[in-house]
Amino acid sequence: MGHVNTSIDRLIKIIQQGGSVRTGIDIYNSKKTKTIEKTTIIKDENILLKLRAEGIQTLPISRKLGGGTWDKQGTELKLTRGEQIDLVAKDVLSKLPEIDKKIEQIEQIKKEASVKFENAKKNIKKVISDIKDTGGEFDYGQVENTVTELLDFINTDESAFSLLTREIFSYDDYLYNHSINVCTIGTPVIKHFINKYGKQFGMDYPEKIKEISIGYFMHDAGKVLVPEEILNKKGPLTDEEFEVVKTHSYKLGMQVFEKNHLNDPLIVDSVKWHHGPMFKDEGRCYPNDVAPEEIPAYVKVCKLADIYDALTSVRCYKNAFNPIEVVTDLFTKYATKGKLVQKVLLSFISVVGIYPPGSVVFLSNGQMAYIIDSKGPILLVFSDDRGGALKHRPDPIDLSDPNRVAAGLKIDHKRPMTTPVKVYNKLPKGLREMIFSK
Repeated sequence: MGHVNTSIDRLIKIIQQGGSVRTGIDIYNSKKTKTIEKTTIIKDENILLKLRAEGIQTLPISRKLGGGTWDKQGTELKLTRGEQIDLVAKDVLSKLPEIDKKIEQIEQIKKEASVKFENAKKNIKKVISDIKDTGGEFDYGQVENTVTELLDFINTDESAFSLLTREIFSYDDYLYNHSINVCTIGTPVIKHFINKYGKQFGMDYPEKIKEISIGYFMHDAGKVLVPEEILNKKGPLTDEEFEVVKTHSYKLGMQVFEKNHLNDPLIVDSVKWHHGPMFKDEGRCYPNDVAPEEIPAYVKVCKLADIYDALTSVRCYKNAFNPIEVVTDLFTKYATKGKLVQKVLLSFISVVGIYPPGSVVFLSNGQMAYIIDSKGPILLVFSDDRGGALKHRPDPIDLSDPNRVAAGLKIDHKRPMTTPVKVYNKLPKGLREMIFSK
């Protein structure tokens, strides 16, 4: 074969440490567009991060054709064939408990998350109802207790809510679901940012996560005061109607917080500015009297979580976008827009699991697979290439394995992820019983 398929995470780490990479082979993205020339010396990690966001786990390095990896001093780094696959994924696979037990753990976490989610939804419904009835007042203690309970669970498993709301979705509950989703997506991201980049950007206060999370939970509180005929309109908004909707953040949202005597910037900033600009001259942002550098990192995280959840959720007037495409588009739009935006974006991509455990994906050969671990990813194929149920018990496979890569087996990004309940009849009996056991 003449080349070594090397973990893209390994190559990113080399560049982050000041080194450089040359593949020796032309690299194409998922759209079959040449992304890296074979002679290009790569020193910008963003090139590889964009490929990883598209689901590419490994890259070929051909020394025979001039490829290689070098450290900061220019000394060549030797990559053995033991490094062909994603080392993290391989290590996870070797340490996984019995597959049955792993699946049971995934489904148990999802069941526990469902209970937490329903409790949070009940509470946010009460808060929204109070705001509507009183013109803005709500029980802050109830919000604080709800967010504290969500935080405790997120600390146990950051990806627990990843696919949950898609399984129990209701059009009428979008505002409630969205409030919880932005909180449970944004909180692990800002935790990652603070832990890794907090000192660099003056945000070294992990003890303030709860206040930031409350802001995420309440970021759309002002929408309750937008007239229902505009908020729930199924067709496109007129320019005048859109101007009214825009006030939900910087005007109506702030009215809600002022009425409740809340002025902590860690809470109110996400309400006020989550539609603000990430960079100069970014279009369709509001309010228009705030500069990008005035918007803190935790608000930028809120904006990414807001966009991601809005685009990947089904609405009465649109279908959901594929999460992989959403992450890729976010990366393309924001990756070159300043150091702070870059680090916020890197934190978002690092935390938001593109392939959450317990979800179902389609493969390039037409088969369906159940995700066991997002690293790799490691999965169980359970259908034939025509979508029919397999008669034999599936074995786990690691998509970062070089043999799988060489064979061209990968996740079909054109087909969105789904949930086990939607492919119930395709699941082998044993897998079905483990997932849906009471």
